[in-house]
Amino acid sequence: MLGLRGEWPGGGARPARRDGTSAVELDDNLALYDEVGQLLILLNTSAAAVWQRCDGTTTVDDMVRELAGAYLADPALLREDVRQTVRKLAELGLVVDAAVGGAAGAPAGV
Repeated sequence: MLGLRGEWPGGGARPARRDGTSAVELDDNLALYDEVGQLLILLNTSAAAVWQRCDGTTTVDDMVRELAGAYLADPALLREDVRQTVRKLAELGLVVDAAVGGAAGAPAGV
């Protein structure tokens, strides 16, 4: 697992899906295959909703607002779940922080 710097991702982080990852919908889940690391991971509905918003332009704060509106949930309750999901995807090498060119704060070595 790759180490992350500091408390990444903060609210202003702009997570972006890393090239070389394919996604396929399976029932209510999303299967991701990372061709580079040869990793297969199955995301539940909630994690898939975060993954789909990792487009390099949407901030973590934007994700929280969008998901809170879509699921009629309290943003304060969603914030940590979204942050942890993005962090786990980064630890797996599936996303980088586009706000800093995939460098500072993003997984080392990606």
